[in-house]
Amino acid sequence: MKWLWLCLCLIWPGLAAAQVLPALYDVTGVAGSDVLNIRTNADANSVIVATLRPDAKGVEVVALSPDGKWAQINNAETVGWASLRFLRKQNRPEWLALEYSLECSGTEPFWTLFIDPPVKSAHINTPDEEGPEMDILGYWPGTAMQPTAVVQFASDDKNAIAVLRGQACLDGMSDQKFGISLDLFQQASPEKPGQTLHGCCRLAPWAP
Repeated sequence: MKWLWLCLCLIWPGLAAAQVLPALYDVTGVAGSDVLNIRTNADANSVIVATLRPDAKGVEVVALSPDGKWAQINNAETVGWASLRFLRKQNRPEWLALEYSLECSGTEPFWTLFIDPPVKSAHINTPDEEGPEMDILGYWPGTAMQPTAVVQFASDDKNAIAVLRGQACLDGMSDQKFGISLDLFQQASPEKPGQTLHGCCRLAPWAP
């Protein structure tokens, strides 16, 4: 029993420090006349590639540095690192709870998917067509230990299932890095073959 307790004491700090990413953060502790620098590497001496306003909100953090002191974020078409000391996590559920919106996209062909659990709807668009609004029929949230979530939705002429995984993802169109990968399975009709699309997702801005 003593050995078990010792093991738990050694493991627990790491579990407590674990964070589900991606997540949205707000800039904090930066003077009103200053900015928060985004750097090429998790290093205060690396090149500055962009900046964030001192009141910036809804900054998506997709990864942390090994020492937990730096946050990897996207800014426009740039990806870089900002000091986590000046970022405060928003008080909202983890994305795995599927309680707020996601914006997903992919290529071959180019498409975008909006999943909006709060109003139980989703729709997929292409450059040539804006898809119909589809009703979310059901969803299965994930957990920190099992970072996979599933959403099922349909319209009168289409059925789809989205499988979302908390893992690094590249969209093939930019240098940005994402924290959610997507496999989208679509079926237009029993007579037509189903279609599988692969892409990445970001967290849509949210206000409490």
